[in-house]
Formats: sequence, structure tokens, C-alpha cells
Amino acid sequence: MIVLVILGISFILLATYTIIRISIACVFWSFNTSTETKYIFKLCFPYYIIALTMICMAFIITFNNSLIVIYYFSTVYFLALFLWRRKIKPSKNKKLAVEPNQTHLP
Repeated sequence: MIVLVILGISFILLATYTIIRISIACVFWSFNTSTETKYIFKLCFPYYIIALTMICMAFIITFNNSLIVIYYFSTVYFLALFLWRRKIKPSKNKKLAVEPNQTHLP
């Protein structure tokens, strides 16, 4: 029985992670590829987070402040914040090409 509960919770968390990840990716996909991520963040993040806050609050109120609903939607909220931060923060795995300094050339 415990195994089924753990599998159910992990499936719900994986589905939630995927949905939030896709929703954030859709925001970035709606712009041109040449648009800088900081610009997209400054333009779209406030609207995204306000909408997410309203949706989370509406579900919490609808389900009469049930503890499991509060825990779930607070997890959704903080997961969305974490994913936005991860999307904006530059990857450490990227290897940037450094151009040599050629100031001595005429």
C-alpha cells in the first residue's frame, strides 16, 4: 500500500513539474530566438507569477483551506519560482569561446 502511495505522489509531482516547465517554456517560445532571456523575464514574469498566485489562491479557497491543497499549491508556486530562476541563470556547463586579444596588430 505504501508503495502505491509513493508511486502516486511521485507521478503527481512529475506531472506538475512537467506542466509548469512547459508553461514557462511556452513563454520563451512565444518570442524570437534572438530575444534575450533577461528581457523576456522582465516583461513576462510579473504577469506569470500574478496569474499563478491567483490560480493557487482560488484553488485553496475552493477546497476550503484543506492542508493537502495548501501544501500542493505552495509546492507548485515555489517550483515555478525555482524553474524561472533556473531558466534565467546562465548554465555553468556552457563553455564560452574567448577571443584572443590582438591589440598589437596594426
